[in-house]
Amino acid sequence: MPRAVRPPDPVGPGGHIRVVSPGAPTLAHLPERGERAEAALRHLGYRVSFSKHAFGMADDGLTSGSPEERAGDLRDAFADPGVDALLISDSGIGSQELLPLLDSEVPTAVRKPLIGFCDTLYLHHYLALVHGVGSYYGSSLIVHLGDVPGPFPETAGYLRRALAAEGPLECRPVGRRARPLATWHDPAIEAAPRDRDYPGGWTWVREGSAEGPFYGGEIRSLPSVVDEFGLDYDGAVLFWDLDWDTGGDPPIGDMLTRLHSVTDLNRLAGMVVAANPYMDPEDWADLVGTVLARVLPGASYPVLVNADLSHAAPSWTVPFGEQVTLDPAAGLVFPRSGVR
Repeated sequence: MPRAVRPPDPVGPGGHIRVVSPGAPTLAHLPERGERAEAALRHLGYRVSFSKHAFGMADDGLTSGSPEERAGDLRDAFADPGVDALLISDSGIGSQELLPLLDSEVPTAVRKPLIGFCDTLYLHHYLALVHGVGSYYGSSLIVHLGDVPGPFPETAGYLRRALAAEGPLECRPVGRRARPLATWHDPAIEAAPRDRDYPGGWTWVREGSAEGPFYGGEIRSLPSVVDEFGLDYDGAVLFWDLDWDTGGDPPIGDMLTRLHSVTDLNRLAGMVVAANPYMDPEDWADLVGTVLARVLPGASYPVLVNADLSHAAPSWTVPFGEQVTLDPAAGLVFPRSGVR
C-alpha cells in the first residue's frame, strides 16, 4: 500500500516559483507561450525564475538537456533556500531517467512542492515513496498556463488554492472544457484562444464513498511506475488520464489489463478517470464502465469519470499522495491535514 505523505509547505502570494524542465524542450520551441505563462504567474502574485537548463535542448532534441543537467536543476531548486516551489515547463519524456540521480535528502528536509503532470508522475511517485513528501499533479507552465490571452480562470484558481493550502481543497467540475490544440508549432493556431466547446461535468460509473491516498497518473506509464518502485496501489484512490494529443479512441481495455497484470486493481479504494476531449462525456463514461466490467468484474468500489485532471483544460491542481475523500455529494475533498 502506498505510504502516507507529508503535505508540502504552503506557498502563498510573494512565493518564489522556479521553472524546471525535466522532460521535453517545449520552452525552447515556444518562448512566447512561456512568457504568457510567466506573466500569468506574476499576476497571481508569485515571483518566477528559470533553472539553468529550462530553455535548453539535448543533442537529440527530445529533452531540455542531459540527464545530469536536468537532475542538477532539480537538485539546485530543492536546495536553494530562496525557492518555494518547483513548476515543470512541460513533460513529454525523460523523468524516469532522472531517478538514479536524485538520491538526496534535500526533498525530505525542505518539503517544497513540485508541480507537474504526465511523464513527471515518476518524480511525484519518487518524492512520495522515497521521501514521504507530497507534491502537486495537474499543472505545467506551457500546457496549462500559456494559453491565449492567459490561463483559464479555473486552472489558475485551483493552482493558487492548492499551493496556498489554507484549508481543505474541494474539487468540483469546472464547466465546459476546451479541446487540445491541434499543434503548438503553427503560430496561427498557437496564438489563437481555445474555445470551450466541449461539455463539462462528471459521471459516476459506480456511486459510493471512498477514502485513501491519491495516487496515479498517465495510464500508459503506470505499469512502468509499479515496476520501478515495486509498488501496489492497495487501498489507494487511483486516478488516471491519457495524453490525448493523438486523438482517437484509445485501447483502454489493453491499458487497464496491463496495469492490472502488475498490481491488483480489485484492491483499490476508488478510481477517478479524467475526461476524454474526443468523446462525448456520457459515451466515454459508458466505455470506461464497460471496460471495467470486463477487466475487473469483481470490483465494487466507486468510480468517477470525466474528472478535470491533467491534460484536461481547464484543469485542477491536486495534491499527490495525500488523503482524499471521494463522495457523490462532496466530490473530491483533500483535508490537507498536517499543512502548517
